[in-house]
Amino acid sequence: MLKKRKSSPASMDTVIGEYTTFAGNVDTEGSLKILGKVEGDVKAGGDVYIESSSSITGNVYGSNVYISGRVKGNIMAKGILHLQAQARLYGDIEVSSIATDEGAIFQGSCKMIELPEEDIAIASPSTRKSRSRLKIKHEELDEDIDDIDV
Repeated sequence: MLKKRKSSPASMDTVIGEYTTFAGNVDTEGSLKILGKVEGDVKAGGDVYIESSSSITGNVYGSNVYISGRVKGNIMAKGILHLQAQARLYGDIEVSSIATDEGAIFQGSCKMIELPEEDIAIASPSTRKSRSRLKIKHEELDEDIDDIDV
């Protein structure tokens, strides 16, 4: 008897092949890997992987976005945006965190966003600890500034 596998929205459920051109918007609750060409917006509830053979003309939205291909459009990542060495990104970004490898090209503006409180609660313990230390340091600096007589 064959059992039906439940697919989780966080799993890789869509792949656009290297020799595929897709014109239109892509919207998925899961993760997405792009090897081909997309002309339109890409929205994923999970992670987006834009491989070195790929080209996107449109905006990209995802939890985490990993780019090693070419993107002409804006990026919105709730988590990390990782620009790998071959990445070519021409557009503005709004991300929680960014990493770039040597050789990556990024032309645009960057806006860093804060994680909402509910996302911080489910972050890893090390993230919570470092955020707590930063918050305490920030509060100490505020107190020090308040103590300065002008």
